[in-house]
Amino acid sequence: MAIESTDADEKHFDWSAKQGRILTDGGRALEYYTEANGFPFSAEECPHYHLERGETDVFKKWSQDFLASGRKHPIVGAWKRPLFASRWEYSTDVDETVFNIQTSTLFVDLRVPRSKPVNRWENMGEHFVRNRSSSQMLESLSDHDLRLYARQHIFGGFSSLSKQNDRPLCTRHHCIDWNYISGKPRPRPNKWYIEGNHTQNDKSFDSWIEWSYATDYYAQSYYHERWERLPGDEHGAGLRLAMRKRIIRTDCSSPHSDGIIVAVGDHFNYIIGRNLAGSVQRYPNASNLVELVDSAIANRDRSTAISYLTLHGGHGTISSGWIVDCAIQPWKHGKRLISCLETDADSMSVKVTGSSSNFRTWEVVLGGDAWDVYESSLSSAQELNSLLQKTEHVKVDSRL
Repeated sequence: MAIESTDADEKHFDWSAKQGRILTDGGRALEYYTEANGFPFSAEECPHYHLERGETDVFKKWSQDFLASGRKHPIVGAWKRPLFASRWEYSTDVDETVFNIQTSTLFVDLRVPRSKPVNRWENMGEHFVRNRSSSQMLESLSDHDLRLYARQHIFGGFSSLSKQNDRPLCTRHHCIDWNYISGKPRPRPNKWYIEGNHTQNDKSFDSWIEWSYATDYYAQSYYHERWERLPGDEHGAGLRLAMRKRIIRTDCSSPHSDGIIVAVGDHFNYIIGRNLAGSVQRYPNASNLVELVDSAIANRDRSTAISYLTLHGGHGTISSGWIVDCAIQPWKHGKRLISCLETDADSMSVKVTGSSSNFRTWEVVLGGDAWDVYESSLSSAQELNSLLQKTEHVKVDSRL
């Protein structure tokens, strides 16, 4: 029996589409990213270029090169987004909760609409969540709820820093992306200028604006995002940590083949790749995750929809004992990070070993999975081991 949508549901169903309209100026972005308009680009600049080719291990070398250069990345920190606007539409932090954590190398960007029925999903199956995988939890959602659940976003990867017209320029390359489906990469760069607002001369800026690199026919950025620093990120000058799940196979369909954990100051974000278990159907007319899930549900193909929705991640604070307070999967709220990673082993152990101060030589094992350290402000493996095992018995409320 079909569930009748409420007005709140209809608003939520439009969330992803509205984000897309703002980001592309109603679909005109490809017109702006042309040589004739003054903004040619190479295929390698597009966010999914390396993901499509199974070559995202290059991010490790890029990270090493950037750190060795001694350059400072201007947006290292934990950020919220008060405003996202194009010419005719806009969205604010009243509409969605955003946690964007950027190290000098890797990033994870989480965006959860406030129209998402979090309370209904947060407490579902509380007595058996512990032993259930993402796909098993999703199987308990109705078709209607699976479509609602698809309307959110999280992505992670490497942020490449350059300069043009004497302005800092960032190009993001994604290795995990909620919106991405194989064979349908984003056809233009995720590339933008950084304009910082320095409130004190001796500190990095507290807010900044992301201006689209390409401009419209009036020579104006066709979208912009305003970012504000979150309390507790130490202005990016304290703890910095970037780890990536060690890739054994580059086949993006392998179970949980990728993952990123980033932390700046007291804030952390994590993202774990989707588990395309078993056979999944292809929907050639779908250009993104939302369209694919809608098509699959319309064809009574819950298996494909659920497989694609297994990608997950979230945000939390280290001072709480690595407790997650905002997540793609609401049933993860209040859980420790290690229990949210869905490792192949039953063990929830954390182990970091290494005698050198060189973090690239440290061996990090979370549960049953090995992780590579891409960036760390810590001086020893023992420090990282103690940090990851930090626990505090405090109640953490959901940020949603």
